[in-house]
Amino acid sequence: MKSKINTYLPAVSPSLSPWIIVILSLCFVNSYNGDFVFDDTEAIVNNVDVHKTPFWDIFQNDFWGTKLSHKQSHKSYRPFTILSFRLQFWLRQDLVSQDYHIVNIILHSMLCLLTLFVYNIFLGPEGRSISFYAAALFAVHPIHTEAVSGIVGRAELLCGLFTWLSILLYNHTIYAKNTLHAWVAMFSFTICITAAMLCKETGITAIGICAIYDIVIVNKIYPIDIINFFSFKHVDKNLNNCIKYKNILLRLAALIFIAIILLLLRFSIMGFSIPKFHSVDNPASFMDNVLLRILNYNYIYCLNIWLLICPIWLCFDWSMGCISLITSYDYRTFVVIIFWFMFGTLIMYTFISHKNKTLRYIIMGLTILICPFLPASNIFFNVGFVLAERVLYIPSAGYCLLVVIGLQKFSARFSLPKTSLSAYTMLIVLLFIRSWIRSTQWKNEKLLFQSALDICPLNAKVHYNIAKNAADAGNVDLAKLEYQEALRLNPNYAQAMNNLGNLLKDDGQLLKAISLFKQAVNIQKDFSTAWMNLGIVQSALKKYEESETSYFTALQYRLNYPDCYYNLGVLYLEQKQYNKALRAWINATKQKPTHKRAWTNMILLLDDLDRTEEALKMANKALEFIPNHASIYFNIANILGKKGKYEEAEIQFKQAILRDPTGPMIYANLGVLYHRWNKLNAAEEMYKKALQLKPDLYSAKDNLQRLYTLKGS
Repeated sequence: MKSKINTYLPAVSPSLSPWIIVILSLCFVNSYNGDFVFDDTEAIVNNVDVHKTPFWDIFQNDFWGTKLSHKQSHKSYRPFTILSFRLQFWLRQDLVSQDYHIVNIILHSMLCLLTLFVYNIFLGPEGRSISFYAAALFAVHPIHTEAVSGIVGRAELLCGLFTWLSILLYNHTIYAKNTLHAWVAMFSFTICITAAMLCKETGITAIGICAIYDIVIVNKIYPIDIINFFSFKHVDKNLNNCIKYKNILLRLAALIFIAIILLLLRFSIMGFSIPKFHSVDNPASFMDNVLLRILNYNYIYCLNIWLLICPIWLCFDWSMGCISLITSYDYRTFVVIIFWFMFGTLIMYTFISHKNKTLRYIIMGLTILICPFLPASNIFFNVGFVLAERVLYIPSAGYCLLVVIGLQKFSARFSLPKTSLSAYTMLIVLLFIRSWIRSTQWKNEKLLFQSALDICPLNAKVHYNIAKNAADAGNVDLAKLEYQEALRLNPNYAQAMNNLGNLLKDDGQLLKAISLFKQAVNIQKDFSTAWMNLGIVQSALKKYEESETSYFTALQYRLNYPDCYYNLGVLYLEQKQYNKALRAWINATKQKPTHKRAWTNMILLLDDLDRTEEALKMANKALEFIPNHASIYFNIANILGKKGKYEEAEIQFKQAILRDPTGPMIYANLGVLYHRWNKLNAAEEMYKKALQLKPDLYSAKDNLQRLYTLKGS
């Protein structure tokens, strides 16, 4: 006789439930018009893979656009996620943050629907009510905010999408009507698993979920049956059946084979090397004491579970002091003990409980909770973060399923259906509101960083990002204070030293700046940006040899560094080593063909050296890469004007005005051209336009006065 599951929660129409899920999933919709924030800048805005690199290079670079073979690469190989960014850029021919946010919100809604379908497969027709309530909880959980409202969270969304699709396809493989259909479904399943893994590495864990689903749900083999089998005790008839027909063994063998092939491919792409992180990224991994390291890992597991249970304290970054290490006797040790007591009790329940549908549902919930989290657990390899809310996106589906199963058991035990429904409804409302508020905080960096300050005031990275945001907004005083606070909390924060040094350099405090840059490169030898900035300050202090050495050191650690070549050229210009300056700027434009300042400086230098023909050739070459840069047309016009080619010069000036109609110097110099050309009325008009745009432009005032004198005479 089949056991029946009573949910004690009102059933929802199958035709209505998907619409409710979609509506609830829109709790993040108010982030649709947000900016590119935090990691979005490096992964999308500054990532050449998103907008101009050759297509196949995407498959050779990591998520941040760095070659996988580079020693500084994070080895995060997610080419399909980058391709999704690239497709949106290609459609718009521009980076519009709103487009990316809208796609993320749509993907989350699709995922919530697929979650409902996956739950329905796991739980069957008898558990459809549980499926709906669990999917609704998944749709509104605030832990998803980072994945949905942060554009780089696209990796989690796409990975989750292909993970759920692979589970649905694996289900088709199991119940295929004939061998052909089974092979087609298995092939499609393999494609989806591969796609999930190419969106984010955790996609491969879908194989584990499918294996447990096949064993526990399809073949009704419980953990105790497997233990009895390997201990040669009484074997349940279901296990005997699966061995007799070998269907499950063949499918499990196929899953293992696929997993091995994908892992080998993944490691071969990485060059069979693992990424190297700094201690500030994951301090627990750098602890010498193994027991303390394991204790800290377990405390982080507790925090992950707590964020699922009570997602009040959410932060964009949990490193650098957010979570202090347990180094000796600490009350947090008892938190770990309580966590494992409760979690261990749940695990033991799966071995000693009666064999029924509820137990199988609990096992599936635990599987979805644990399997996708394993890559972030530091068990197999160290990760580059302490705690990241985005990695809980897929595991939260297991948590939501366990919560609703617990709720239905509570209702059955105490016969309180109304109380359970009221509690569930209140929970959905509170989580919806929390998700709405949290997604608002992800709309721009100022809100995001300020919200983190309330959660992790001792996090040096939070203060660093507040300072960076303040500096970009022109609030230099606040930026200096926040950088100093970041350095107080983390005296070895090289990036904060570099940025504070830049502010002091711009403020004329060169000696203080040079001290900070030297500290930064002493802490991080390969910090190429700090080496370049050190070279800039040394050049300003007329320490030319030291400056040149600093620039060469920066280029040693970062071969592709056009800005460094540009500054090296400026150094040679100051020393009147013109040929060296030209070579440095040529290198800058080779590495970055759109480097405007390098092109402009080469044209001006060649003109000053009376190499006008070379200057014109250089200018025309520059226009091939930056055809809309007004300064190039302006410089061509000046060169032609000096050569007496007034008509050609006039055309170039007008091209410059077309691209920069508010540039006062363009009008002023065009006035000079007309002045020389004896078109005095036109010259007067240009001088007046220049003065309208910049009333204190001395050259235009002086030339206009001379024009009036000429007219008067």
